[in-house]
Amino acid sequence: MRIIEEDLKRGYLKIQCETLDDLWVLYNVIREGDIIYAKTTREVKFHESGEGSRIPMVIGIFVKKVEFQQFTDKLRVNGIIVDGPEEFGVKGKHHTVAIGVGDVIAIIRDKWDEYELAFIKKFTTRRPKVAVVAVDYEEACVALILEQGVKYVWDSVNNLPSKAYSVDYESTLKKYILHIANSVTEIAKGERVDAIVVVGPGEIKDRVANVVRGSLNLPVYVDSTSSGGCHGVREALNRDIVKKITGEFLLIKAQNILEYFKELLSRDPSMVVYGLEDVFSACQIGAVKVVLIVDDMLKSSSDEERRRVYELLKFAYEQGTEIIIVPSRSDLGLEVQGFGGVIGILRFRIQIL
Repeated sequence: MRIIEEDLKRGYLKIQCETLDDLWVLYNVIREGDIIYAKTTREVKFHESGEGSRIPMVIGIFVKKVEFQQFTDKLRVNGIIVDGPEEFGVKGKHHTVAIGVGDVIAIIRDKWDEYELAFIKKFTTRRPKVAVVAVDYEEACVALILEQGVKYVWDSVNNLPSKAYSVDYESTLKKYILHIANSVTEIAKGERVDAIVVVGPGEIKDRVANVVRGSLNLPVYVDSTSSGGCHGVREALNRDIVKKITGEFLLIKAQNILEYFKELLSRDPSMVVYGLEDVFSACQIGAVKVVLIVDDMLKSSSDEERRRVYELLKFAYEQGTEIIIVPSRSDLGLEVQGFGGVIGILRFRIQIL
């Protein structure tokens, strides 16, 4: 994400989206009542002929609804047009703006909360995108680790002949390795990957990694897992080498926080809180060290709940609490929802009745 222009006295922020993760950030930031300016197209009918045509234009809309689905390439912002070309008579009409990677938008609101500005600025430097390749002698899988989750992009199943009974075993194995390496190379270039982790059992992972290194000028790491395929990817996400490379990815970090939360809940429950009201109460007295909250709570249909959530986050930010917002549709988000959608790890023990 790139901040092009900033005038907080007017509540004005102009941003360019550079990655899919930036769209997820905007989904969590843009709220009902904001005014956004963006380039779009709109069907315009000409009275003389009665025919219509889609005309490109820049409009400002009063935001009513924001929609984003994981791993889609568009953020949809629906609202009422408050500014646009006079000649087309678009003011007062409903419109949906589709925001994608590379697009520039301006957001205007009366006052920006500091925690929201901090959340945006955390993403102004592009974070590394990592591909995990899990391979064994039967299957291979490639996944991308993104802020919004783990995206599985390619898999392959192979039936190698028995090494003991086939004279063609080695040549077949080489073709299989080359097939995997070529697919990884193509994905890495197309997705602008910054690093690759190749995992799996035995020597096959090393052979794949060597071919990939010869094709790409990227860091390629190797680690062992008990299997390849998508199961191997999931196993790799718990390995130290993957954690080291992707340590700054919020979802990986959030998973570690959730595991620590569950551990404390079992052995020292006075060091954790969960549920909106209990976390809010703990924040009021400065007791919360880390807050993990699902993004749906920022978009709650309840005005009262949404107001409470923003108050909580404001308290948390002012007290130096680490705030991590996670996708509600991810496995992690679903688990956090089971604790009321928000959990907190405390700085000191408290008792909440």
